[in-house]
Amino acid sequence: MSEGSAEMDATGSPSAGDGQGFVDSVLGHGLAVDDLARLLADGYARLASWPTGAVLAHRAEPQREFFVVLSGRLQVIRTRTDGSRHIIDVVNTGGACGAVTAFAAKPRWPADVHAARASRVLVVDTRELLSDAAPQPLRQRLLQNCVHLLADRARHLNSRGELLTRRGLRARLAFYLVRTADANGRVAPSLTRQELADHLQVSRASMTRELGRMADEGLLAIDGRTFQLLDAGALKDLSR
Repeated sequence: MSEGSAEMDATGSPSAGDGQGFVDSVLGHGLAVDDLARLLADGYARLASWPTGAVLAHRAEPQREFFVVLSGRLQVIRTRTDGSRHIIDVVNTGGACGAVTAFAAKPRWPADVHAARASRVLVVDTRELLSDAAPQPLRQRLLQNCVHLLADRARHLNSRGELLTRRGLRARLAFYLVRTADANGRVAPSLTRQELADHLQVSRASMTRELGRMADEGLLAIDGRTFQLLDAGALKDLSR
């Protein structure tokens, strides 16, 4: 991991915001705010802060940890051979980054990790977490949450694979919108337009034009980065 731009907090006590961010995260399920200080003291993790634009990890570097975002936003970026950058994942507050590869037999970072916003991160050391130390309830719960986290990531990757099997921009957009919408047909603005275009593996300009056509046809309404599905049935048909 590249720590040159990180402001590490290796010794201080976690703040109230850190504790709440932890229990609200994928790793903190079923745990208490006070458990964050305990897992830091036991050496399972450490806290770090990165400014906007910092690089937390570089592709192909050896990996012994993964990140849990307590606040902020991370982007997982792959640089193409022509030097252009492709955003392959976005991790918001409460999410985790790098967990799948961190538990591999010979873990290496699969892509660069950037701070899209100033980020407060829990850096979890998988070697310590998987050590042969005597089992105790906190460690057992963390490992259980890691299993759930890996299952969630597997579902995410499967969904992304389904998305990319759709031929054509309209089918991919429809698939994304139907899968992401809540019960009221609202798609919250979790991605910027550029991030969404990268997620769909299309150009931003083409995607913007297609969204405009869908809106003109009465399939959806657009309010900034928020989408409201107006004809979910038709969109579902288009997504197949």
